Amino acid sequence: MNGGSAAGIKSVSLKNLAQKVQQPVAAKTSDKEEVKEEAPIDPTWNESFDQEKLNEVWRKFTRQYDSQPRIHTIYKNHPPQLLQANTLLIKLRNNTQEHELNKERSTILSYLRRHLKNAGISLNLEISQEEDKTAQKAFTVADKYKAMAEKNPALAMFRKQFNLDLE
Repeated sequence: MNGGSAAGIKSVSLKNLAQKVQQPVAAKTSDKEEVKEEAPIDPTWNESFDQEKLNEVWRKFTRQYDSQPRIHTIYKNHPPQLLQANTLLIKLRNNTQEHELNKERSTILSYLRRHLKNAGISLNLEISQEEDKTAQKAFTVADKYKAMAEKNPALAMFRKQFNLDLE
């Protein structure tokens, strides 16, 4: 059974397997490098940009993550705000979101610096305390009514005028 042609079994060498395994991986790596490898960021870039231009670039950036719902949702729901000429702020809801963005910080900064042609961009993350206070959910009918009445006082008048009960 040399070569295994009679029984349909071929002998396999580790060298051949290693070459077959390495070739596709190398091809994939080179494809990724071609996509990611762009001109290096020039430290002298200092083009100014406004919130509108930042939003446009951010939308393009978030589209790259359509296949990763968790990170895409964070990016989409928390766009950066331009504080000063080169300082950006992203307000987040919790520590988990902050952790996810910290893992991606270098990718975010690299993309923004490259596409906005500004090497001095810095990114600050902040967990918004205001959103935590308003995030209390109304579970009971009375709580839901109270929340709606705070937003629209006419609702309380309507309820009183028509003598309506909460069910």
